[in-house]
Amino acid sequence: MAAGGTEDAARVNGGEVVRAFLEGMPAFELYGAKVVGLEAGRSELEIPFRRDLTFDGVTIQAGISAALLDFAGASAAATLLPEGWTIATTGFEVHNTAPARGDRLVALGTVLDPNKNLGVARADVFAERDGARTLCATGLVTTRGFAPRNRR
Repeated sequence: MAAGGTEDAARVNGGEVVRAFLEGMPAFELYGAKVVGLEAGRSELEIPFRRDLTFDGVTIQAGISAALLDFAGASAAATLLPEGWTIATTGFEVHNTAPARGDRLVALGTVLDPNKNLGVARADVFAERDGARTLCATGLVTTRGFAPRNRR
């Protein structure tokens, strides 16, 4: 994932480089995911409810909420990388805490360790119905940053 500038630059540009990367990702688009907000070390993403994302017509399948958790944690970490760097998820752990039933899923990512070489972010996924949120998944996302290569 491309990242936008230093911590200060991410605050100034609102993570526009990270936003553009996410919104251009085919998997992000497939799930109908949207960027709600990005700032240095934090992200807020959502997936509106769609019947085709459920396993029973009501509950969004856990793999979908896990993908949103990964997107949220990695995008929060990406906002802190230097300009031109890219990022990859090296691992993530998800704990489902409640059924993902609601009008939308909302994921909040927060960086715990901003190390460029091996960073860690926490992400929580909430099922939201009529403005009330229920935690449905929580986990950690581990990322690795990659410096830009000289291209000629």
